Amino acid sequence: MDRRLDGRYVGNDFKAKRVTSGQLYEDGNFVKKVAKATYDTAGNDSAGVSNKTVAAHGLGVFIPKNSIVTRAWFETLTGFDSAASTATIAISINAANDVLSALIVSNAKLVAAGLNETIQDGTAAHFIETTAEKELVATVAVQALTVGKLRLFVEYIDPVK
Repeated sequence: MDRRLDGRYVGNDFKAKRVTSGQLYEDGNFVKKVAKATYDTAGNDSAGVSNKTVAAHGLGVFIPKNSIVTRAWFETLTGFDSAASTATIAISINAANDVLSALIVSNAKLVAAGLNETIQDGTAAHFIETTAEKELVATVAVQALTVGKLRLFVEYIDPVK
């Protein structure tokens, strides 16, 4: 099968696959995978709701069941703001704030363009094991957003071979 995308060849695992079953954690070599999701106030979430609203917004990217999330980071592309600059943004996989605790939009990580760390810093104390297939979620609280865009990267080990 010809596996070209924009004239380049791509491997089978460049996009996280949604899986429902398989063999878990057999011995052998594993390759860490990276899921990428974009949160943009100019768009809608996976349920079709405006990303500007106070709500939990599914990003349309899923981490398979029993995966181990080892690291996560995000890149602020456009600084975030709200009418009174009091809105907060949190990012989660299994539970509220498990990737990024709620940050007010005036926080430097959400204002200036650039790469930023999250709670998942590569240490075992911060690993997350997914309890089911989980969608990456950005939660807006306190006040609706007026502007902002970020790209989230989540590094994980997929247990299904």
